[in-house]
Amino acid sequence: MKLTGWLTGALLAGGVVITMRTGCLSKAPAPDERFASRLDDMCEIARKNVETPERGVRSLGRYLDKHTGDLLGEWGDTIATIERIPDDAKHDARARVARDRMRQPVLACAADWAAFNHAVENDPAARALVERVAERLQRTFEIIGSGWSFRDLPSALDRAIDRL
Repeated sequence: MKLTGWLTGALLAGGVVITMRTGCLSKAPAPDERFASRLDDMCEIARKNVETPERGVRSLGRYLDKHTGDLLGEWGDTIATIERIPDDAKHDARARVARDRMRQPVLACAADWAAFNHAVENDPAARALVERVAERLQRTFEIIGSGWSFRDLPSALDRAIDRL
């Protein structure tokens, strides 16, 4: 290949990279939308496992094992996105959008979470799994200084979202 071919290819590749980084070609969802989508995923797991609570607890555990970092990152990215907005009115409006986006799946799933929680409470094996995880997680939170409780995760998320 001639020098002009290599040069043209390099410029073209560089242009594609710059275009993608500036968001012209790839428009990823906002972090609060990704966070809300993960809450939807968790709701779907709960909804599908009302009749099989032990399997549901294990599925939620696998999901959280894989995505807790994503959830925490998306939460932090949402806050950073909002805090980058210099205009106070626009800042507050964007915070309300984030609150509504993240609260919607929590509210939409309230009945499913209640049904799943009831099923878990009435299934000794599922309840034992949750209690074991809750004890370990609570110790972890106490050691690192957080007061969250695994048992109250959906309500804790809703309260945290409400404070945005």
